[in-house]
Amino acid sequence: MDTRTTQTNLEPYLIVIPVYDGVDLMDIAAPREIFGWLESDTSFNRCVRVLYIGDDQKKTFVTNNGVEIAMDAGFQDKDVQHPNLIWVPGGRPEALAIILNDEYSLFTAYVKRTGANADWVCSVCEGAILLANTGLLDGHNITTHWAFVNCFKKFPKVTVVAGHPRYVKSGNRITGGGISSGLDEALYLVELIAGTSSAVAIQQTMQYYPDPPVKSSIPEAAAVKFLD
Repeated sequence: MDTRTTQTNLEPYLIVIPVYDGVDLMDIAAPREIFGWLESDTSFNRCVRVLYIGDDQKKTFVTNNGVEIAMDAGFQDKDVQHPNLIWVPGGRPEALAIILNDEYSLFTAYVKRTGANADWVCSVCEGAILLANTGLLDGHNITTHWAFVNCFKKFPKVTVVAGHPRYVKSGNRITGGGISSGLDEALYLVELIAGTSSAVAIQQTMQYYPDPPVKSSIPEAAAVKFLD
């Protein structure tokens, strides 16, 4: 039996991905792909909505590699003010710098406002920098892209764990490492939200059993200039 049909009084499970020009494509595509499969999961008793949220004055945004994508809603839209899960992506350093240096940033204000009461507050890659800038990572252990570890000297209340894990859970904060880590992180969140059987079903549907053809180790991070 599809239990969702018996739960018509439940609000949709709302997952928002705030976006900006220069955002990394995989940082936003990986969670939308994985969370989207919950729509067809008959064991999960909530309708799932996964939305790209951005500048209210724009209809589209452009990713770091030039892909133009339609936005689903604006930061001020009343229907996206109480998400269950917020996912903050990384992107080009220049794009992050614009947000970080804007004290009136609508992106920062939206993340801070809605993340304060969300069930899950998440980031992937150097999206952790944008999330830390809101104060929502204060007192938490996190991970991020290996190349941006040194950025967190600017956020002394945030602890970057050693070893470059794919994702880290700290209370209701989940942070992911660089770019492809978002696949593992989103699948882990499905397990937390809907259970292991749902996560396994999505893994099987996507045939997500990574076995890269090359092997390497993670380099040491150099100094990062865009926060100076």
